[in-house]
Amino acid sequence: MDILYQFNEKYAPYAGVSITSLFENNKDADTIKVWILGEGLSEDSRSRFDKLKAVYGRDINYIDGSALIDRIKEMGMPSYRGSYAANIRMFISEIFPEVTKRVLYLDSDTIVAGSISKLFASELNDCTIGMVYDSLGEEHKQDIGLSAEDGYYNSGVILFDAGKWREKNYTERIIDHVRTVRAQYPSPDQDLINVVCKGDIRTLQPRFNLQPVHKAYSMNAYFKNYAHTVYYSTEQLEEAVKDPVIVHFFRFVGEFPWNKDNVHPFNDLFDEYMKRSLWNDYVKKPAENGFALRCEKVLYRIIPRDMFLSVFRLGHRMFYTRSDSMSRKNRINRTM
Repeated sequence: MDILYQFNEKYAPYAGVSITSLFENNKDADTIKVWILGEGLSEDSRSRFDKLKAVYGRDINYIDGSALIDRIKEMGMPSYRGSYAANIRMFISEIFPEVTKRVLYLDSDTIVAGSISKLFASELNDCTIGMVYDSLGEEHKQDIGLSAEDGYYNSGVILFDAGKWREKNYTERIIDHVRTVRAQYPSPDQDLINVVCKGDIRTLQPRFNLQPVHKAYSMNAYFKNYAHTVYYSTEQLEEAVKDPVIVHFFRFVGEFPWNKDNVHPFNDLFDEYMKRSLWNDYVKKPAENGFALRCEKVLYRIIPRDMFLSVFRLGHRMFYTRSDSMSRKNRINRTM
């Protein structure tokens, strides 16, 4: 099983925790090869990954992505939280030019809580990639040109059929889209892959990318606020919460589990694997949040959860509307 991670030095400790969880919960797998597309990794981080490799007797390999990052910059693709690494996964045919089988991409802010063998064996039904629906993206679809009937997927976990990706020239299609249609999106990599690969994405079960909102809120509250046209059933989500395989702890109320005094629903799970990892000396620091996010956290703590979710949805929608407006403005400025 080939597993691809991409991250910069800032995210190296979190990727280390994720890879530790992958190795811990897949000890019966015959072969696991981890491929790291690192951006500016320090000697200390490389040393820890090499030790992790020795501890579990698994392969950890480094890929030089500097040339691809230069291409991404030249195309005008935006950075995400100060890093250009996020878009590298879409050049998978160049990263693995000889690979014709499946490659699993994982964000560094994930915990692999179970065996991934069934995920690798998932039926893709001739689709090129498999992904899990995004829990917060329904209202965002129309901003990027998708219809209400289209699925919108989270890019934190992607099962690639590397051979089909190459055969269908997806890297070239993405480059063409960026150059001739649109490069600037509110969620740069995620929006781009949803738009370009529309109709060729197999829907995976939510247990392969369990997202924070489903752990933090009741199903009634969630569906009251997010009236999806295309999404999972309550039963599927409840099963995912009960028995997740991959947990994705993206930012929740402005914070991650590695922030000090966070309210993230997956904080305890992150702490469990951090303590098992070679990054158990990591010291949590407060999130560098502005006034709005600090107020959001206060509201989360003092008002009923169901009421807070309604407030959050409105704020989240305003954020994406503003981000979409800014990205369109940047695109216009680039073409003038």
